[in-house]
Amino acid sequence: MPPQKYPKIVLCCLACLMVAFFASNRLFRSDMASWKQIISSDGLGYYAYLPALLIDHDLTYQKVTAREKKLLGYNRYEPGYLVKSGDRVVNKYFSGEALLLLPFFLFALLFSWIGGTGITGYSFFFQLFVGLGALFYLLLGLNYLKKLLMNFRIQPILTAIVLGSILLGTNLFYYSLWQPSMSHVYSFFAINGFAWYTCSAIRSHHLKHVALAGLFLGLTVLIRPTNGIVIILIPFLFSSGEEAKLFGSFLLKRKSAVLLFGAAALLIISVQLILWHMQTGRWIIWSYKDEGFLFGHPQFGEVLFGFRKGLFIYTPLILLSLAGVFRLAFRSLTRFFSVALFLILGTWIIASWWNWYYGNSFGARAFIDYYGIYALLLAILLNHRETRITLGGVMLILLPFVCLNLLQTWQYTQHIIHPDGMNKVKYNYVFLKTDSAYQNCLGGNDEIPGYTMDIEHPCKSYFTGFEEVSQTWKYAFLKRYPQAHSGKYIGQLDSLHPYSATLEIRPDTLAPYPAVFYIQCSIWLRDSLKGASNKTFFVVSMDSIDKQGNFWTGFPVNEIPDNPAGVWRNCTFSLTLPELRIPGRVLKIYLWNSGKEPVMIDDFSVVFYTEKKKIKTF
Repeated sequence: MPPQKYPKIVLCCLACLMVAFFASNRLFRSDMASWKQIISSDGLGYYAYLPALLIDHDLTYQKVTAREKKLLGYNRYEPGYLVKSGDRVVNKYFSGEALLLLPFFLFALLFSWIGGTGITGYSFFFQLFVGLGALFYLLLGLNYLKKLLMNFRIQPILTAIVLGSILLGTNLFYYSLWQPSMSHVYSFFAINGFAWYTCSAIRSHHLKHVALAGLFLGLTVLIRPTNGIVIILIPFLFSSGEEAKLFGSFLLKRKSAVLLFGAAALLIISVQLILWHMQTGRWIIWSYKDEGFLFGHPQFGEVLFGFRKGLFIYTPLILLSLAGVFRLAFRSLTRFFSVALFLILGTWIIASWWNWYYGNSFGARAFIDYYGIYALLLAILLNHRETRITLGGVMLILLPFVCLNLLQTWQYTQHIIHPDGMNKVKYNYVFLKTDSAYQNCLGGNDEIPGYTMDIEHPCKSYFTGFEEVSQTWKYAFLKRYPQAHSGKYIGQLDSLHPYSATLEIRPDTLAPYPAVFYIQCSIWLRDSLKGASNKTFFVVSMDSIDKQGNFWTGFPVNEIPDNPAGVWRNCTFSLTLPELRIPGRVLKIYLWNSGKEPVMIDDFSVVFYTEKKKIKTF
């Protein structure tokens, strides 16, 4: 078989594999991971443009919200993607993904009409075609990557290996199947398309390729505006200085090429401007209300090496690929500085977002958009024409990364890896674990404060050492204990006394309503027997938090279920409450021991914070 066919064969195999995984893991399941949740999470916002415009003809999203609420079965559901802009409602997400999904949405309309399944935007065929759309753009993105690798004169067999590795060895695999409505697969496609058509324009000097490069740049921005930094990569895409001179001469002779490139990009970007005007009456707005970047305090260490979401922890294949940057330094300083600047700037932007771990997610998902570039660097590193690494050696190097990613993907889908609150202790505890006993075994809650929170000025602090009566703490069972963490008394939780002292306050005494509060809690625990507190939970509850009903949340106090007996240890949690709207309601914070073995508690503290604007006006 000619080596040139290996990349095509691998792409075909990957396509069959992904379709098989999609069918078995999404279409034929009856749990929460079934087809009903293909459009989910942030993907609800990216997708919402389509049903709002093409079914409801209404960009207030009222009907869309009603359908989402019914789909999720959650009465208190309010779309996080809808924000106020003046007196109008606006979708904070950009519309590039919706534009790409438009043909698939039209197919879903047709099949829903033929099948009589209801033209709601969220019934079976709509969910199905969103999933198929993600796989379509994934494979197109991989195809563009294949062309880029061949353009960089990477051996066909190595090209095939890199294509398989960048899919199966990274969280691109997870986000193509389990979160296909998120924007990352589409950005991966758009950036690879931009890079390929830029290479084609450089090589062919055809205006058609210049226009396509501009269209893909506009699409890249329309999906995620910060990805517009890919334009920095243009010097990286020149194979030599002579090629750069020839292309520069072409641009000087055909000055219209630059105008065509810019016009094509602006044509695509103008879609968002038109949608903003339709929603708010203004052409340009900042749609991410109360969110933003902290460019002066980027979390480089956490984003790259942290156990919560660190890129190199959950996707170590990307760390290996970075060695390709240094190989470039010995071949072309221009290409080296171009790609190095792109990677540094991209990482800085990602690490500067206020929520640097990007919520519930598998690994550092914001980097998925750039995996095509990392794949090029990986191929440059392993190109055996220069390194003399045999293909067997290459596969031996890459196989552990692929296996680790597939195992951790499975752990994540089985709730062994926590979607939000991982740290080093938790990661080490579940590393390579597959037993069902490890499912949902990790506890704690560690939210960071919101972008608008005034973390330097608490609204109020509450504390009890169980030593004296307090009007704000409702005590349960107290006990004199010679080994108390402090003082002489403790609280004890057991089968007869499952609830701790409860903090009961009216939050409307802290800030004017409506209000959002961020709370930090700390308590000292001592187990009577090993594992006695494994069924103990932090609980936060409130009656009638808004017109939709009550609020209750609880999570295990122990980060891992492996703690010694007879030792005092500190347990903490932090949490952002939903917006509180009805004054006069009482918020309760306490511990609940659903087990039978005694647990001693002491020194319980709770600190409240709210938004800066609330403190200033109260």
